Amino acid sequence: MVRAFFALVLGLVLLMGQAFAAVNVNTASQKELESLPGIGPTKALAIIDYRDANGPFRSLAQLDAVPGIGPSTLENIAPLVSFDGTTAAAPAATSSSASSSASSSSSASSGAKVNINSASQKQLESLPGIGPSKAAAIIGDRDANGPFSSCDALTRVTGIGRATVDSLRDSCTAE
Repeated sequence: MVRAFFALVLGLVLLMGQAFAAVNVNTASQKELESLPGIGPTKALAIIDYRDANGPFRSLAQLDAVPGIGPSTLENIAPLVSFDGTTAAAPAATSSSASSSASSSSSASSGAKVNINSASQKQLESLPGIGPSKAAAIIGDRDANGPFSSCDALTRVTGIGRATVDSLRDSCTAE
């Protein structure tokens, strides 16, 4: 009888884990996001706002650009989130990708600002919230339409919204 009870409890715990693994950060409601460890109402709304302004997330590294989300939160939620049906990397890989993301964004925030009018793809990727596709879009827009008058002008690039510009403002220059 006791063994059956523990088997039932274990089954429920595993079932709950399966429910958490199904949290798709690109479609989840605020309540669903709040079911993740370390994600309360404020962080859930920040994820939704960032998603609305910048489009769907493709990786955990992109979640790092959301205000209030950092490496420890990413490590905690990695096995519990998915991106359009693809489960995120395991926590060990997450912490290394988060730390590489942190190290590349620290190069942009270490005092030297990235000049969006002359930066290479790799330099643009060091900006918070800018991955390979957005860096390529910045370069494409810059080549087609000329230099940016300010970092705020990045909103003219498809896929870059006000939230992204706000997050990279301290790391960016157009001089």
